[in-house]
Amino acid sequence: MSTSSGPVPVTENAGRVVLVGLGPIGIEVGKALVAHRVEILGAADPAPGIVGRELETLVAGAGAGRIVAGDAAEIYRRARAGDVAVVCTGSRLHAVAPAIEAAVDAGLSVVSTCEELAHPALRHAEIAARIDGKARARGVVVLGAGVNPGLVMDRLPLALVWGSCRVDHITIERVVDAAQRRAPLKAKVGAGLTIDAFRAGVAAGRFGHVGLAESAALIADGIGVVIGAIEETTEAVTDPATGLVLGVHQTAIIHAGGVERVRLDLKMYAGAPDPHDRIVVAGDPPLDVLVTGGFHGDRATVGATVSAVRAISEMSPGLRRATATSYS
Repeated sequence: MSTSSGPVPVTENAGRVVLVGLGPIGIEVGKALVAHRVEILGAADPAPGIVGRELETLVAGAGAGRIVAGDAAEIYRRARAGDVAVVCTGSRLHAVAPAIEAAVDAGLSVVSTCEELAHPALRHAEIAARIDGKARARGVVVLGAGVNPGLVMDRLPLALVWGSCRVDHITIERVVDAAQRRAPLKAKVGAGLTIDAFRAGVAAGRFGHVGLAESAALIADGIGVVIGAIEETTEAVTDPATGLVLGVHQTAIIHAGGVERVRLDLKMYAGAPDPHDRIVVAGDPPLDVLVTGGFHGDRATVGATVSAVRAISEMSPGLRRATATSYS
């Protein structure tokens, strides 16, 4: 377990990076890597208005002459051992897997903000096994990184219970004011929709936070609870005046032997009062840890991704879960 109190340095032993996906998070990750003096080998994003641009216009300091490609394959041909693809293209593993596998096949390690990659075998055992096999064969690492999953509702609680003699139950509560976050998150929580449109979107997998069950599973694994089923709920939070959706309230609960052992509670909606992150552990000793204001989702995701780029150089080849390393 790391004893460092600051962010992980990334100026030593870090390979060059290929940015795959230049949405808001991908661009900010690029800027943070540049600030840490990590070389950007190139970037790829097929989106109109992005492909064909000089990367320097999006990520200041990335270096002149680097044109955003529509396909990362042409950049991978210039890669060498130790280089890393940072994949910020989606939340669902089945959709992101082709980009991950393309990088692995080219001999690059991968850090991805794909939420389902935090505990990939939970929903996608076959895909996880395939990626793991390819990564081991090529001698590279694939790692999911982010704030949630990846830190506040899994990695941090497991770090706290490192000093526990006994853990009976863990409750993790996260409250986020979606009005203070970027537009994609507001859209993800269905803000402004009617309740019927929201429910249809949830059923289609378009709305709601992805990764809550993955965090719950990581917690259960970390405290030695055998996972049977994970109970998940996704409900709308509505404006009493208009009836329109403000955002979501989600839970993920794990029982063992008929007893609840893990409860994750996430409220993410516009105007949510008292944003915070809270971890309550019933056990020996009991713990109640409050982060007033909560972790800033976007900035903490960027920080966690940059830390992961450095961390994977110290890891054994294969597909690693988000809590598999202390990022040291």
